[in-house]
Amino acid sequence: MWDWFLTYWSSVGLAAAIVLALLLFFTKVCRGRLQGSRWRDPVWVAWLTTLAYLLHNFEEYGVDALGRAFHFPLWMCQQFGHASLEACPIPLSYFVAVNIPLIWIALPIAALWCRSNPAVGLSGAGLLLGNAVAHLGGLLAGGGYSSGTLTAAVIFLPLSIWTFVAFFGQGKLLRWPVLGAILVASLLMHGILLGLMLAFLGGVLSLLALIVLQQLCPLVLLLLPWLASRKWPGLDGKAMPLRWRPGRDSNPRPSL
Repeated sequence: MWDWFLTYWSSVGLAAAIVLALLLFFTKVCRGRLQGSRWRDPVWVAWLTTLAYLLHNFEEYGVDALGRAFHFPLWMCQQFGHASLEACPIPLSYFVAVNIPLIWIALPIAALWCRSNPAVGLSGAGLLLGNAVAHLGGLLAGGGYSSGTLTAAVIFLPLSIWTFVAFFGQGKLLRWPVLGAILVASLLMHGILLGLMLAFLGGVLSLLALIVLQQLCPLVLLLLPWLASRKWPGLDGKAMPLRWRPGRDSNPRPSL
């Protein structure tokens, strides 16, 4: 069962993405506010970010735009000079250990947290932009299409830009320094992941240490925006501008 999961976990994520898409576009359970457009609802956009990454995972680890199955691990191994997965020292468990804690756990936690702290809830937007730049940068530099580039171009880039435009800046939900913290958190997390991989390939870290330390990386994504939200609070002078207050909020909790 574990061997099957190591290869097909993104297909499980795709099934979750289909369910999440139905909830997002055909119900109100993912709404934080019922008034106005859902595209201006930070809670809804936070859940949409999770959906975007589940779809991206399937392009990378399921079937990509060229019809290749489970191709991103091979592509990564080739970047380190290994022609096949069999010859590559990077184990398949590495990819699971990176993506499951981040996409299946941290991003849903962020979306749930978004109702009380939008800075944390929208922290995934930094990941969207960073990943889009990495994929599209490789494409424009002549490296060609890599698994994940399609979703990076048509989903990640526009969604991240929309999130920044809709929710950050003067007179908007969150202040510019909070966006800076989100971007720094994304860069720092990617840097830590790369550093851990290089340490493992260089024999400095064991596989067990690599896997354990990877589980801590999503904390960076959540904690830095949370700290920034305490220092630079939202529009109402609080770090938690979306808290629902019975009797004072004309907008009730969403229901089906």
